[in-house]
Amino acid sequence: MFSIKKQTSAAVRFLVTYFLLGVLILLLAFFYYTRQVLKLNQDLEAQVESLASLAAEIPELSDSGLQSRLNQIVKQSTQVGRLSFVITDAEEQKVVIAKGIDPEIERKLQAEPPIRLNSEELLLIESTVERMRRKGIRRSIRYLVEDREIYGYLYHGVSDSAAIEQIPFVFTDANNKPKKWQRWGGLVTSASSSEDQLSQAKMLVRSATAQNHVIPLQTTPNWQKGYFYYEKKPYYGLMVMPVVLVTVFLTFSLVGFISYRRIKTYEQSAIWTGLAKETAHQLGTPISSLIGWVDFIIDREGNKSDPLLGRTYKNMQKDLNRLQQIARRFSKIGSLPQKEWVDVNWVVSEVVTYFRARLPKSKEVNLNVDYGGLPQIKANSELLQWVFENLIRNSIDAMDKTVGQINLRLAYDSTKRLINILYSDNGKGIGRKDRRKIFNPGMTTKNHGWGLGLTLAKRIIEEYHNGRIRLLHTSTSGTTFEIQIPVSQSK
Repeated sequence: MFSIKKQTSAAVRFLVTYFLLGVLILLLAFFYYTRQVLKLNQDLEAQVESLASLAAEIPELSDSGLQSRLNQIVKQSTQVGRLSFVITDAEEQKVVIAKGIDPEIERKLQAEPPIRLNSEELLLIESTVERMRRKGIRRSIRYLVEDREIYGYLYHGVSDSAAIEQIPFVFTDANNKPKKWQRWGGLVTSASSSEDQLSQAKMLVRSATAQNHVIPLQTTPNWQKGYFYYEKKPYYGLMVMPVVLVTVFLTFSLVGFISYRRIKTYEQSAIWTGLAKETAHQLGTPISSLIGWVDFIIDREGNKSDPLLGRTYKNMQKDLNRLQQIARRFSKIGSLPQKEWVDVNWVVSEVVTYFRARLPKSKEVNLNVDYGGLPQIKANSELLQWVFENLIRNSIDAMDKTVGQINLRLAYDSTKRLINILYSDNGKGIGRKDRRKIFNPGMTTKNHGWGLGLTLAKRIIEEYHNGRIRLLHTSTSGTTFEIQIPVSQSK
């Protein structure tokens, strides 16, 4: 029995060590991966600083073509680098440009004229700017407001480079009405021109338009002062995979550990069942032989008038019958027991009567029973007696008071159709570290015994009789168990 416990304990220690080692290796890999991700974020932060500086300088460019090309580069970079930035006016009341926040917001702000944002989009912009403001990343910039107005057009022809001063041209107003022109001659204005000259000017406008030789004349855009805010979104997506791996590993490890524990429990159950059946088989023959010899002695000595000897023979016969009953109990472990109509009061009474005659002489122990009005149930009386015998035996072994008290109270709950049995003693109680293991096979705090008493009691009550046994209370002042047996049908 010690060898079995030792092997089981060694197997559990090996499994726990192996599991902890695997978790440690996985955690080290996870920390290394996380460190690399953080370093990548730091490197990207450094790149974002340069990108943010470029994005802040673009609005200050007066070259619209260069500004457009750089905006395309920044747009692509914001998608890859996860850069978001916002440009507000000087009063920080109006958002002029927003990139990397929401495509729909970008589209509306870039439209001509800008489209009004809805309440949700405004809330998103405000929360984003507020978050960027709290980070303290703000730059003062100048940006051009696209408020240019076309006030006229310049239409021109083509001339030799050596005679560029002879190139024909026409200045018109915004409605394409010629105002001043030059064509193979001197400069002519609309106020001093003849009808023929005006007709020639209009012909040049049509010719230049067909050849796309037109230059719009616009007002100069105004420079405005504003603020540039930006932030970089961290790569949280890179952290998902190690978390998933850890979760999957822990899940499979937990399932494997639970499966292993169940397999070990089944193995232990099979070992104890086999051991119990073999013990019953080995005890059966000598017990039967001893009973036969006691019967023979009683027959031979029955005529003698020694009453003490007669009582001794009868007590020996009772103890041998008791041994035979115990052997039968062991033989029933692992098998479905036969049930019959049983009075639980009678079962408890038999056990109490047996123990009262065999209580230890070294200390005073009182066995008190409060019988209740219980209906008869379908049960196995020998196995139920075994439950109470184990409880009483454990109480006697744990008794450390001058006067020991063992109390049983039996009652019937007609509402729940349960027989409730409260078993209590005033022994030394169960230690805190052992309370969760008291029903485990091999669990014992005594120098003798197999640690199977409460294990068998739990199996008899819960598996064979569909009831429940549990520890209600334990301390240095005593221990209390509750046993509930359902009354599925009554006689």
